[in-house]
Amino acid sequence: MMEVLLAGWQFLLDYFTLPRVITLTIVFFISGAIAQFLSQGAVLKYFGPNAKKSTAFTMASVSGMILTVCSCSVLPMFASIWKKGAGIGPAVTFLFSGPAINILAITFTFSFLGIGLGISRVVTAIILAVVIGLLMHVLFYKSETEDSRNSNMFHVNDSSDRPMWQNVMFFITLLVMLLAGMNLPWVTATFLIFLIVQLVLFFERDELWDWCLETYDLVKKIVPLFVVGIFVAGVITVLIPETFMSNAAGENTFAATFLASIFGAFMYFATLTEVPIVQSFLDLGMAKGPALALLLAGPSMSLPNMIIVGRVMGLKKTLTYIALVTFISATAALITGIVFF
Repeated sequence: MMEVLLAGWQFLLDYFTLPRVITLTIVFFISGAIAQFLSQGAVLKYFGPNAKKSTAFTMASVSGMILTVCSCSVLPMFASIWKKGAGIGPAVTFLFSGPAINILAITFTFSFLGIGLGISRVVTAIILAVVIGLLMHVLFYKSETEDSRNSNMFHVNDSSDRPMWQNVMFFITLLVMLLAGMNLPWVTATFLIFLIVQLVLFFERDELWDWCLETYDLVKKIVPLFVVGIFVAGVITVLIPETFMSNAAGENTFAATFLASIFGAFMYFATLTEVPIVQSFLDLGMAKGPALALLLAGPSMSLPNMIIVGRVMGLKKTLTYIALVTFISATAALITGIVFF
């Protein structure tokens, strides 16, 4: 037991280095700024009932990057989109892609799992989101009626009406600081000064306080679960024999990617916890194809997620969505693993 606990503790110490702590701090402030200063309605309107299909699917597949949604917070937004009359295709596209490509997930995947899996996750998630959304549209568009949009469980609030150029400058400054980090400290310091100037000139004190509260709310919800996830990942490396992982998912086969996809779909992964867990599986012998399948299916689905989605869309559509996610994620991960890994 002591060996198991020490393994988890050592995993925590190895993860929380100074560069990673600085990166995590910047990312959380960016996420808090997105929640505070960007209007969700400004994004959601692009895949509403009056939007072009091409625009709707494109916006739905990439909106998770700027909305910073996880598998939990995506649900009320998905239900609100559905209630407002968005088609099942764009709504499902957003439901799948949001948790997989939010800025937290992207940053941590690139930082901890490498460029290869990072690019594969982002590109594959966007493509799969559109494919799954289109298939759901083809299968169910005839049954879509306004009478079925009667969910009153959720509500989405619009936020700031700040001038666009100020928001753009503000977020570019934060993103530059994130990219520079500890690698280019003089760039980070320079843009930090520039950020302070913007905060003094363009922002009210109450807005800054609300930004801090939004950031703190994210930290409070995510960091404890992330720490637990890292600790569990360290424990996994001790408890699971390397031969088991190498035998079950050590090769890029459909059986391996499908097993990883099923495992990811039914397990609950809090935001970011899938990254250290996947890394521990890789260390135990999991091939990158199954690892990608876990990264695709895991954040986008879970048993609690399925229950809420079932209440919104109905049992038939939800079961179809689950089947599409698990099968297509496994297939895409298999192809990506064979071609690129």
